[in-house]
Amino acid sequence: MPAPWHSGRTHGPRVMRPWEWAFPPRGEHLEVIAAQPATDHGHPPILFVPGLGHGAWCYAEHWLGATAERGYPAYAMSFRGHGGSGGHTRLGRATTRTYLHDLMQVIASLPAPPVLVAHSMAALPARLALARYPAPAGVLLAPVPAGGLRQSLTNQFRRRPAATMRTLVGGTAEFTAVDLFADLDAATAARHLSRLGRESPLAQYELMVPHRIEPIDSPVLVVGAEADRVLAPADLDRAAAELHTSAVMVPGGHDMMLDRSWGEVLTTVLDWIDLHGTAAGAALPGATKLPPVAQALEGRPP
Repeated sequence: MPAPWHSGRTHGPRVMRPWEWAFPPRGEHLEVIAAQPATDHGHPPILFVPGLGHGAWCYAEHWLGATAERGYPAYAMSFRGHGGSGGHTRLGRATTRTYLHDLMQVIASLPAPPVLVAHSMAALPARLALARYPAPAGVLLAPVPAGGLRQSLTNQFRRRPAATMRTLVGGTAEFTAVDLFADLDAATAARHLSRLGRESPLAQYELMVPHRIEPIDSPVLVVGAEADRVLAPADLDRAAAELHTSAVMVPGGHDMMLDRSWGEVLTTVLDWIDLHGTAAGAALPGATKLPPVAQALEGRPP
């Protein structure tokens, strides 16, 4: 397994820049689903961050409970306009910076800095967050490279040109069971697909353009799915190379937290966190001054 990368940066990260204090995104109610271990093992919390069109539900299906059983406080969030969060009518205005704001709000609401586990599109705000606060570690699942999608977009255009053109002109990216799952029965796959929501066209556009991301001090694991039909291998390799590492490959499709092999994938992630991400830290300064975040315990609605 590749060694985690450390940037060697000697100065502290800047949580927010002056212009962000002056012009912050509008606040929204944010959904957070939580599962707590039966015994406190002193482990840092793990915050699961969903990708394009997904919400906290995709982690609540299997991973939250299983993570708590491994002794980690487990949380899954929904960005604004997704899942049970507010802002659905204003989703079209959301950008990567908006999602970063949502993510930092949730991070600041937790009792200690969490390990971030981010999927697909959420890798961009997660990497920006990891560059800004002392996270124990980060795990990026099928991550979009900061340099922008290239081969993935080309592949999608070749397979489904009409659907890809609709995405390029502002429609939400369209996924089928074949896109997201490698080995899942049709009924379960259809149930998951029915829960996918709209995505911001601005945030989707930003997946295709380069982003400047500062060095990350925390160890980071990059995970790729062997049967991924959404993220091209070339883009996965580029995302890993940006972090000076290589991807660990696991079975399953793009939605590895929902595919039949979800347990094996989660074991790979948690085994790595056991080795590299168990140094719990203090809560972010000023966390109590931020707006509260709604939580649902053990996956039950608030």
